[in-house]
Amino acid sequence: MCRVLAADIGAGSYRVMEGLYTDRGLAMKELARFRHAPVSRGGHYYWDIEEMKDNLVQVMRDAAKRGERIHSIGFDTFGSDFGLLDSSGALLDSPLAYRDKVSDGIYEAYFNDEKAIYARTGVTYATTGTAHILKGMTEQKFASLKRAARLLFLPDLLAYLFTGAMVNEYTIATTSRLLDIKRGQWDMALIERLGLPAHIFHPLSDSGTAVGVLRKEISGGIPNLRGTVVTASACHDTASAVSVVPYTRGSSFISSGSWSVKGIVCGSPYTTDTACGYKMCNEGQPGGKFRLIRNITGLWILEECARAWRAEGRNLRIPELAARAEEGEDFPSMIYTDAPDFKKPGNMPEKIRRYCLRTRQKVPETPEAVMRTVVNGLALEYRRHNEQLEDVTGCPVTDMYIVGGGRHNRLLNQCAADAAQCPVVCGHPEAAAAGNVLVQLHAMGAVRSMDEFPRIAAKDVPEVTYIPGQKEKWEERYGRYLDLAR
Repeated sequence: MCRVLAADIGAGSYRVMEGLYTDRGLAMKELARFRHAPVSRGGHYYWDIEEMKDNLVQVMRDAAKRGERIHSIGFDTFGSDFGLLDSSGALLDSPLAYRDKVSDGIYEAYFNDEKAIYARTGVTYATTGTAHILKGMTEQKFASLKRAARLLFLPDLLAYLFTGAMVNEYTIATTSRLLDIKRGQWDMALIERLGLPAHIFHPLSDSGTAVGVLRKEISGGIPNLRGTVVTASACHDTASAVSVVPYTRGSSFISSGSWSVKGIVCGSPYTTDTACGYKMCNEGQPGGKFRLIRNITGLWILEECARAWRAEGRNLRIPELAARAEEGEDFPSMIYTDAPDFKKPGNMPEKIRRYCLRTRQKVPETPEAVMRTVVNGLALEYRRHNEQLEDVTGCPVTDMYIVGGGRHNRLLNQCAADAAQCPVVCGHPEAAAAGNVLVQLHAMGAVRSMDEFPRIAAKDVPEVTYIPGQKEKWEERYGRYLDLAR
């Protein structure tokens, strides 16, 4: 038996999952879940990394007081955000949150001509990445950047706080927009052109690298933590999630959560002008593969709606609301989730109503109608992206494979099948944590090949398939949607 823990850090919550691997397969269990949000300080938004660390340490120590020895711990997070350390290894400040205003205007000022560097980086810059944040910090003369000796992305930073050892893992680094994607190394020419301090970028390590053993103040007094190693899993949550998706031609994955990260797994990056024009990004996967993806604004919009409703005294939960909307009446309106209207936090139900009014659609007045409006737009964007993928790769999308928390949204999954007129298969709801666990097990030698990951994950949580229907209705909606998305 092998027992490992995965800390899966999202933008709205984070969780600790236990993975037990025996000759019967993988069994996963959630040990704890915490909600969090960036903290406002001095006009900027930061992640409370110390609170996060303290919560994770407590859960892991409690878990280790019972059951088997914990062999390994791994961290995966969303991309882009990072901490800066000085030459003594001290964290200079809490990590800035990617939705902070520090990156406002950076795209227009420095990345408007994406095609000039797309052949090297394989990424576009319309959405915020590490490059935007660092350039914004440079422009605003952040003291922490001037004193920095090393950059660690959030999972690298957590690994450091738990072990005292520093590693920059490859998959999370590919979210920075600062890599030469074909060489798999930092693009120093781009870094220097942006005026960023080159010395903070250190060599990259593969997924599965052993970072180090737990600090004594974390493992002390608990026999089951003696010798426990922190492993650099596939540290980008999407890389972890996609590692449990079957690798088949014609299949497009969707890691469905706050973002809908949608794309394909491929053996080499696509760096053509066509891919650039569609705002597609090439990011790294474990095992030498790549993801050709686009980040589509996803369930974050509904999370913001729920936050606004809570402020009004209505405690509406997204799963229950989706079920009510599924059972209730259809609603014809839709939004383009990547429209500028929805980029920043705020009163999201009101933003959706104003958008529908501006675009001459029926205005959603109830939470169920708001749910339908968001889901309609998201499902139709999946279809549009399928067509773009075919244009870039020459291969039509014949099915979509959804992992992550969005797997539970039956309304969205059925609408996605109907809108795209192809089957939707829903895999592991905790795919990022499952991939994190499996990379650790592979590094330990307990799982022989990464090719086994999808089979092992599907045995833990059976797949569910949605069959397309209502073609005529969704064809009419798609025609209207294209006018919104152009």
